Amino acid sequence: MTSPAVRAVFVAAVLLGGVAAGPALAGDDARAELGAETFAQSDLDPDNIVLDLRLEPDGTAVWSVSYRVELATDNETAAFEQLQADIADNTTTYTAAFRDRMERTARTAENATGRSMAIENLSVSTSVESLQQYGTVTYRFSWTDFAAIDGETVRAGDALGGFFLEEDSRLVISWPNGYSADTVSPTPDDRRDRTAVWEGPIEFGPDGPQVVASPASSFPTLAVGAVAVLFVMGVAAGLWWRARDGEPTGDVEAADAAPEGASDAGATADSGPDEELLSNEERVLRLLDDRDGRVKQQEVAAEFDWTDAKTSQVVKTLREDGRVEVFRLGRENVLVDPEESEL
Repeated sequence: MTSPAVRAVFVAAVLLGGVAAGPALAGDDARAELGAETFAQSDLDPDNIVLDLRLEPDGTAVWSVSYRVELATDNETAAFEQLQADIADNTTTYTAAFRDRMERTARTAENATGRSMAIENLSVSTSVESLQQYGTVTYRFSWTDFAAIDGETVRAGDALGGFFLEEDSRLVISWPNGYSADTVSPTPDDRRDRTAVWEGPIEFGPDGPQVVASPASSFPTLAVGAVAVLFVMGVAAGLWWRARDGEPTGDVEAADAAPEGASDAGATADSGPDEELLSNEERVLRLLDDRDGRVKQQEVAAEFDWTDAKTSQVVKTLREDGRVEVFRLGRENVLVDPEESEL
C-alpha cells in the first residue's frame, strides 16, 4: 500500500500543475503545455474543479480556482493533511509554480488580444469539508485587463480563446454589481441574476466563453421613485385641504370602518416576506426550516423546479457561508441546519 507521504507527493504534483484542467488555450503548443495528462499521475486526482471568476468594471478578473479531492480512506485523509502542512510550510513553492503557469497563460492571451496583462495578488489556501469528506486546495489571484473595456461595457472571453473545460469541472463567470449581461455565449447550464455557469466537458471555440455586460439603466427606478413621491405629495395635499375645511381626513373614517380583527389579519400577512422577494439561498433556508432542519438536495430541486446544477450552486454558496451543512446519505446529499447537527 502506498504510504501517506508518497501519496501526498502525488497530490502535490497534481495540484502544482493544477490550472492544466482549466484554461487550455488555442494552439498546439499551449494545449501540450496545459493538457489534461497532468491529472493522470495518481489515483488521487481532483474529483472536481471549480473555476470561478468575477469581472470588475476595469476589466480585471478576480479568479478562484478550487481543486476538490475526495478523502475516502484514512490514507487519503492523512495524505491531504500532510499536503496541508506542506503548503503552510512552503507556500511560496506552491504559489511560484502556479504563478509561472498562469503567467505563461496570460502571455499567450496578450499575444491574442493585444492587451497588456498581469497576474497579481496570488494566494493559496486549503480546507477540509468534514461532512462530505473532501479536501480542497484553492488558488486566488487577479488577472488584470482580462476583459476588454468599451466605454462602460465589459467584454470578456477573448483571453480564453480555445478554452476547454474538462469533465467534472465547472466554470462560473459573474459580472459587476449594477451591470446586466447583453450577451452570454454559449448558452450556460445555469444562469442567475449576475452569474453564468457552464459544466464540463465543453470546448468554447476560438472566441472563448463570451460575456458582454453594461451598467443597467437607472431610468425605470428613478421614474418609479418620482411617481411615488408625487403620489404621496398629492395625498398629503388632499388631506391638508380637507382638514382645513373641517372635513374628516379619511384616517378616522377608515379606523371606524375597519372590521374587528383587521389589525390581527394585517399582522399575519406581514409575518414573513413574500416568497418571490426571497433570494434562492433564503428560499432553501425557509424550506429547511419547514422540514425541521433536514432536507435532501433532490427534494430542494423538485420543490423549486431547479436543475441539478443550479441546486448544487445554491447549496455550495450556503455551505461556504456556513449556513448549512451537507452530508452523504447513501448516494444522496442531505442538507442540515448547523444548529440541528449540533444537537
